[in-house]
Order: sequence, then structure tokens, then C-alpha cells
Amino acid sequence: MSNEVDTNSIDLIRWTFSVNPGQREAIETYLADLGLDVVVQEDIRFVVSWEEPDREVDEVIEAIWELNGEPFEVTQEEFHRLALHTLQHEDETAQEAA
Repeated sequence: MSNEVDTNSIDLIRWTFSVNPGQREAIETYLADLGLDVVVQEDIRFVVSWEEPDREVDEVIEAIWELNGEPFEVTQEEFHRLALHTLQHEDETAQEAA
């Protein structure tokens, strides 16, 4: 079994960018309607998380540039699942009783 990460499969994308203040609501609504998690700071700075992207990233970026009225810089981070763990609390008194 290989420990190499499959770079073809992206589990999460995170974007950070700033927009024109007058276009904030339209861009936020568009991204939320796509099912992305959107956090807006200071009315213009977006942090967007997109789990298991299911469409072309470039198309979404171009759409938000169009809504903004001009292109802007987007920082994109891509995350690949390296491990998946389920953590549970163990009750010490239940262990002692057993």
C-alpha cells in the first residue's frame, strides 16, 4: 500500500479574497447558493470553504469576478484527506466497572 497522496482528488478548497463592498451581498449569496461555506470579515474579506468540489473551479471564480465588476486576486489552498479518525470519550468509571 502506498502512502502517496492522490493529487487528482481534492477534498477541500479554501479561498481567501476581497471584493468591492457594493458587491459583497451578491457574491456571498451566489457562493452560498452553490453550497459553499462563506465567512465574510470586515464586509469585504471572504474566506470560502468548498468541500469535495463538484464543478470547474475556474467557472466559479469567473462568475464571482463578473459579479464583482472586475477581477481580483484569489488565494486558493487545496487539501487532501490524509487520514480520517473518529475520536470518542472513554468514561473511566465504566472501564473500572468492567
